Amino acid sequence: MAKYTAMRGVRGFCWLLGVAWLLSSGSASAIGSAEKGDVSIDATGYVRLTSAFMHFPEPYEGANDEGLAAGVSRLILKGGLSEELSYELNLFMDLSRAPSASLGGSFATAGSTASVYRAKALRWQFWESGAINGKLGIDRFKMELTADPLVINFGRFPINYRATNIFAPNDFFAPFGATAVNTIFKPGVDALRLGLAVDELSNIEVVRVLGYRDDGAASWARSALLARANTTLWDFEWAALGGKVAERWIVGGSAQGQIGPLMLRAEGHAAFADRDADGTLDDSDETTMARDEVSARVAAGADISFSWHNAMIAAEYAFFSDGVASASDYPERAARLFPDDSMYLGKHYLGLSTGLEIIPILRASVTSLINLQDPSGLVSGALNLDVAEEATFAGGVLVPWGERAVTGPHEVSMQSEHGIWPLTVFAETRFYF
Repeated sequence: MAKYTAMRGVRGFCWLLGVAWLLSSGSASAIGSAEKGDVSIDATGYVRLTSAFMHFPEPYEGANDEGLAAGVSRLILKGGLSEELSYELNLFMDLSRAPSASLGGSFATAGSTASVYRAKALRWQFWESGAINGKLGIDRFKMELTADPLVINFGRFPINYRATNIFAPNDFFAPFGATAVNTIFKPGVDALRLGLAVDELSNIEVVRVLGYRDDGAASWARSALLARANTTLWDFEWAALGGKVAERWIVGGSAQGQIGPLMLRAEGHAAFADRDADGTLDDSDETTMARDEVSARVAAGADISFSWHNAMIAAEYAFFSDGVASASDYPERAARLFPDDSMYLGKHYLGLSTGLEIIPILRASVTSLINLQDPSGLVSGALNLDVAEEATFAGGVLVPWGERAVTGPHEVSMQSEHGIWPLTVFAETRFYF
């Protein structure tokens, strides 16, 4: 029965890929749509094909060159059920072959996204054999009720509180990695959101996001309850937020706006650990190895755009007070990350980004992520080519640098954060139909 289910899933997946390929060469931009009164439906599709070759440095060099291949197809349904009630449903099928080594989310797909705020019950595995995995699931299912000035969202949908472009410490809910190759579909999380428009420039928002334990059971300790208020003043958008996220309480804010040619961005928060969610803040003691129960994370930067080839240059700095200063402490730091944390192990980081259009259909971009203490880093270079109206090709490299790990008699010792990453060459094609 399992073999039959796997074969049926693969046949369906291949059929979708074939349909997408045929449609991508034409001008079709949707599967179909229908409308009757206030009830409507609009169906579109998306297919992503990704491949990558990875060369791992010593001491992994014997196991060692690896390959990644992934195909993701999506069926996207949008429409309305009445004048006040609309919906979005995003279904996916994900078939991939990937190495066990983590790439920090660079090649995350709908099926590989693992967030503490996404119920495992909405993802079904139809194939598992070695490094090959096949999954079906619901990436988004949002219902939106509009009763001006109130908007209510419930279901599974993306939540984004970031103001900065690279590090985004205030993006708690299934964020993309700083070196993510594809950021088209931000994953949805299981939530209820109430939004109130105070006036044309100000809003108040409250979100309740469900969190789950590793066994899939709902958990208050890993859930979130946040309030956020934002307004525009002096041509800047200002926001304040506070409440609970997974295993901690936070208070923070953000600001972004333009001064002359510069777009300035900043965000951050202070966090107070409460891992058992009993309402009492955790205390550090000698057994917790200074776990930084009170911490601060901030990021700030600027970007500037030019009319020449639509060029852009950006720089960001980030500080994580709960990071560590020595590479020897990285394993201990990784063990005490919060369930929804991004993988930043150090304290001080610099991000640089630039891009330009070589010709109108071809854009080049380079992003650098640097740990200022190791020092080590990762440089991502990519080309994006619009090969047709509804098809895009992307290709590039991920080049790590930094001191490599040292092999001892019984263990491998990290000498830098990014020195253990593989040199990676990748290619990706995306179809819309």
